[in-house]
Amino acid sequence: MKLNQNAKNMLAALALVGAIIVAVNAFVLPAGGRDMFPLSLGLLAVAVLFWIWIRRDENAERSDDAIKAAQEAAAEAEALAKRREVRRDVKPTASIIPDDLTRLKGIAAGYQRILNDAGIHTFAALAETTADELRAIFSAASRAAPVGLETLPKQAELAAAGDWEGLQAFQDAM
Repeated sequence: MKLNQNAKNMLAALALVGAIIVAVNAFVLPAGGRDMFPLSLGLLAVAVLFWIWIRRDENAERSDDAIKAAQEAAAEAEALAKRREVRRDVKPTASIIPDDLTRLKGIAAGYQRILNDAGIHTFAALAETTADELRAIFSAASRAAPVGLETLPKQAELAAAGDWEGLQAFQDAM
């Protein structure tokens, strides 16, 4: 039987009060009236059983909440780990000269810093990155993706090849 918490508390209280009333009547009545004593013990037992039932359901609800919270935390940790996998641990060395990624349409200085933090310092590195990887990088940085995100790898490919006229024509066509 499914009862809400208030109904369970009310039933337990009624059983307890009934047991107390019957027990008091059993002691107040003459010796012949003590046949009510077993009934009061039964009502008291019912009250105790209701109390145990209430406590069991409360503990089960807390347990379910704890399991749900643990599952949500695990899912969040997994999502965070996936976002961090996108970041690259490549730092520019003296032999790598970073490109000015702001020459690409849609990349401002803030976006360039995010890309640099993710290990993308050159047009060639950006050209090798997919739109989904870029979306994940900006998401991991809690920033909205730049406008025209899907065009960045193509723009970077043209810039890495040194085709500035082709890049300008591509940007003008956007």
